[in-house]
Amino acid sequence: MKATIVLPSGEFEVEISETTTVLDALETLRATTRKDLRYRHSCHHGSCGTCGALINGAPALMCLTRMAPLADVPVRIEPLGTMQVIGDVAVHPGNFFDAMPDTGYVRKSNVTHDAPKPEGSPWERFEACIECGICVSACPVTAPFDGPAALAAADREREERPAQTEAMLDFAAKPRGVQACERRFACSRACPQGVAPGRRIENLRKTLAAGRK
Repeated sequence: MKATIVLPSGEFEVEISETTTVLDALETLRATTRKDLRYRHSCHHGSCGTCGALINGAPALMCLTRMAPLADVPVRIEPLGTMQVIGDVAVHPGNFFDAMPDTGYVRKSNVTHDAPKPEGSPWERFEACIECGICVSACPVTAPFDGPAALAAADREREERPAQTEAMLDFAAKPRGVQACERRFACSRACPQGVAPGRRIENLRKTLAAGRK
């Protein structure tokens, strides 16, 4: 079957099947019609977080979004909001990472080499966050705001490292921190990994309101 993709540069037709993802469709388009098409991707299965985009106005991972259920109408694909656009659908995520607190959330695992983690990795990451930026793009706050991913990372850091509690609460107490959050929870609904940053922000808000206890 054929589907119409609407990019910032125009409309294009692409052949799809029932299992074709948005990322697959862009790969096909670049191989056939738009050889200079720019977008970010890596793993193709929702682990790396690099292929986030606005799909019909909603932020999502292109590699996890099937084309067929959307293809009755043209499928509009745009770069994630709040990030610097490089070209077409590709964005530079620098401002997303610049907003993050100094947590070191990609860190050495406490598991010894004698008892490796099931996946065999000596590293562990902050919860299930894949740093895709979708929560930030989904967030409706227009005022200066560090963003849901940054505050969620701060809450997890103080939870796992008590010595970092004051630093993380200082981070959350800034004008760009929890007080800027409007409690819409769009971040939690959009997160492809179920990290629930909105809940994390509420944890920080309650702790600050209780006098940092």
